[in-house]
Amino acid sequence: MAGIGFELKKIYRKESISRGMLGIVYSSLVTIGPMILVIVAILLLYFFLGMTKVPYADRELLSSTILYTFIFSVILTSPFNVIFSRYLADKFYMEEYSNILASYYTGNSVCCIIATLMFLPVGWSLRVRGKIDLPFILAAYVQWMSLVILFFAITYLHATKDYKIIALFFVIGMAISFVVSFAFYRLAGQDAIHSIIYGLSLGFFVIAVCDFSYIKRYFKSVSNEYGECMHYLWSFKRLLGANLLYILGLYVHNFVFWTVPGRLYVASTYYSHQAYDMASCLAMFTNISVMVSFMVVVETRFHTAYKEYMEGVIGGTYKMIAKGRKKLFRTLSQQIIQVFGTQIAITSVIFLFMVLFGKKIGFDSVTMTIYPMLVVAFLGIFMMYGNIIYLYYFADMTGAFLTGALFFAVTLIASLFSSKWPIPFWGTGVFIGMLTGWTYSFFRIRWIERNLDTFIFCDYKVVDTMKSSNKGKVVYRKKERNAAG
Repeated sequence: MAGIGFELKKIYRKESISRGMLGIVYSSLVTIGPMILVIVAILLLYFFLGMTKVPYADRELLSSTILYTFIFSVILTSPFNVIFSRYLADKFYMEEYSNILASYYTGNSVCCIIATLMFLPVGWSLRVRGKIDLPFILAAYVQWMSLVILFFAITYLHATKDYKIIALFFVIGMAISFVVSFAFYRLAGQDAIHSIIYGLSLGFFVIAVCDFSYIKRYFKSVSNEYGECMHYLWSFKRLLGANLLYILGLYVHNFVFWTVPGRLYVASTYYSHQAYDMASCLAMFTNISVMVSFMVVVETRFHTAYKEYMEGVIGGTYKMIAKGRKKLFRTLSQQIIQVFGTQIAITSVIFLFMVLFGKKIGFDSVTMTIYPMLVVAFLGIFMMYGNIIYLYYFADMTGAFLTGALFFAVTLIASLFSSKWPIPFWGTGVFIGMLTGWTYSFFRIRWIERNLDTFIFCDYKVVDTMKSSNKGKVVYRKKERNAAG
């Protein structure tokens, strides 16, 4: 996210209302713009190709295919992205640019191999048990692989800081999806579900190819150090685990409800729970602006305070370090309160709209009954992820890992119980998981505030030398073993 931060700093350099609005718009386009574009394109395809007239089973086959390819491509690539992001940061710092393209090839290959192995049983089930035609299955595979390549490439594209080209690739891809789908439907005489899956798979394939080509052109030189990046997976295993457990916790409650009565079983392969999945989607989008607000405050204010503190550590006096530490955590506290307060206002407006008009615009009563609990849960989940990012800043991988582990484990166990409760309380499982993860991460940050010397200086602590012969200098003294925590 550092590249985004640089752009935001340029925007906020001149403080004004218009600059503030521009910063919010820019952050929105970078974080959720492509996702919104994809959703709009799919909705337009459903509308213009008359999906309401398609038989229910066929419609659910297409919807389930899109759902599965998106969810599991995110789950697969997210842990790799956070590790390779760390690798890129190190390579940029050491100016070893020739290793970057090699790492991209390696990471991409690993993700594609895993993705193919994951798809084989699904493809076999669709063909043998679901009796789905081969062209549809092949198109689903192309879409699945393209999304994996696309999501993995995001880290490298952000490193180029060329966010306009990212948006352009998505515009081109979705335009191709629409044109191809319409051509298959109108000119080739294909039915709606085949036309849409062909169009989407080709569109995402074009985006993936564009991403791959751009990254290859941007970084140009490539070394033979293809395996170097893989050592990071072990060296930063807690970082990988933290992100994996967080992303699993984000969806595990849905997986639990895919096993309860009332679920859908499509083509003897796909499981889903239409009402609960839709309520989860609505709750997620109700609170998605948390990520926008978080990006603005972290990449402009907190990063600046953190940088000032570290500069004091490197070459400042003890008083400079102490002052920087107080400013750092004061800024952090202010940001948490600011983001939470802003999001409460936004969520309240959207929630009121959905309660008043949700049923009128097509959402069923079960979905709207589940929705309130999930709205609160996802607000806390995104706030918890903000805490995890702060833990990353302080290099507290253990704290981040335990936050993800608690969130995942408690959400899974609590959802197994809440799935048997009345419908309004179905979301209680993820709510309890969120509450557990957020509470732990919050108090972990507070603990770091009291023990920051441990995280910055490892086994040493800063000593105030103002009354000694080393007046004004930064001196380190060996910590007692029990003080290192």
